[in-house]
Amino acid sequence: MGISLGLIGRTGVYPADDDTFDRTRQSSVPGASALDANASALDAGGGALRPISLRFLDETLERRYQSASGAESLTGFRISTGAAAVLWLLAAVVIPTGTPIPIERAVSVCFAVAALNWAAFVLSDGLDTLDLQHAVLSLLTSVNGLVILWLAATGGVLPGYGISAVMLLFAFGFVSRTAFVFAASRSAVLVVGFVVAALWYPGHASLAVDALIFGAAVAGTLVALRLLEQSRRRVFYQDIVITRQADAVRLEKDRADGLLRNVLPASISTRLLAGERTIADAYPAVTVLFADIVAFTPLAARLPADEVVDLLGRLFARFDELVAERGLEKIKTIGDAYMAAGGIPEPMADHAERVVDLGLAMIEAAKHEGDRIAGLQLRIGVHSGPVIGGVIGNRKFAFDIWGETVNIASRLESQGVPGCVQVSAATWQSVKHRFDGERVGPVQIRGYGPMDTYMIVGPRAATRATSTTAP
Repeated sequence: MGISLGLIGRTGVYPADDDTFDRTRQSSVPGASALDANASALDAGGGALRPISLRFLDETLERRYQSASGAESLTGFRISTGAAAVLWLLAAVVIPTGTPIPIERAVSVCFAVAALNWAAFVLSDGLDTLDLQHAVLSLLTSVNGLVILWLAATGGVLPGYGISAVMLLFAFGFVSRTAFVFAASRSAVLVVGFVVAALWYPGHASLAVDALIFGAAVAGTLVALRLLEQSRRRVFYQDIVITRQADAVRLEKDRADGLLRNVLPASISTRLLAGERTIADAYPAVTVLFADIVAFTPLAARLPADEVVDLLGRLFARFDELVAERGLEKIKTIGDAYMAAGGIPEPMADHAERVVDLGLAMIEAAKHEGDRIAGLQLRIGVHSGPVIGGVIGNRKFAFDIWGETVNIASRLESQGVPGCVQVSAATWQSVKHRFDGERVGPVQIRGYGPMDTYMIVGPRAATRATSTTAP
């Protein structure tokens, strides 16, 4: 065995550079690029507002605000326009009975303005942004207010009745939470209308008190709506930031969970993520495979470092694919050695057959790489038996297996033949109905003495000479 360069993971070679590794992880998580793009766009504006219009400096953020707030404010828009239509219809009955305004004028004007407000209510579905809603509301409020001032002034009831009706309009402004810039524009229209109505008012009563009330209502409404809009926009931006932070936390959790699932078997990572901390299990029937690149140390010495890592990356990535195709479990890599097992952590009846088939496929994969690099060969050892498996580590988790089965499989690999899969007698008994093999005879296994081993020739042929097949 030699010493590999880089970090060999369950799916190949990870870059040694931390920044590159982080970008590699990030690109593998769905939604990471979109989240970072949105974060950059928000950070550029920072939620700053224009001093007069109170619009967000960031146009992208403003568009989001218009769309989201438009959907939220649609109910208030409908309440304002619908209530205004109903009140104008009621006014058509009340005004002629409570004021000297002629019934013909009151009814015709009230019905006309009611129809205008009702039309806005009916067409409200097409007003999908806050600016559209508030532009229509400001126009309606200006019309409503000017009509009220005109009726009150020409009917001789501008003091009291007229101002009270205009105050009602300001109340509906709070219901619809009209944006400051639109509230200011409609207030300017109503102030001009009030001044004109006051100058032409034919009555003799003083309008000083009404003017004071009207002015205070205009100023108070504008200040309140400005503060309300500032608060509303601040809350909107804070919600976006909180959502972004929550998404970032979720994304980081997904990254961590994904890496954990990439490093550990699926059932083991699920148990860890569920909160289980001590994971140790006995597995009675497992087949363990060790594979090692023959003469890797001199091979690594004559190749540039990047080619060594690239070689291991390609080869181990292919091994990972072969393991996954057979439903087996990669345990770990140690330098240029590769360890896999079958029947763990989930039991399977044909674990030995799958692992031996994996070994033959790995030999072929190494031969394919050998076409690029002369002399690339594997030694593979396989043994079946019981093992103990568990998770070790607190910060860097690793799933590993221990026991005589692991040791014997490792010895069979180290004392094997290049380009061949050497199996123990226990494994051979489980696979001889599917594979042809040749008995090697008693082999002295360090620490365990002589053991019968077999070299797997290949999948069992349809017809074969019994004399060339191991018993």
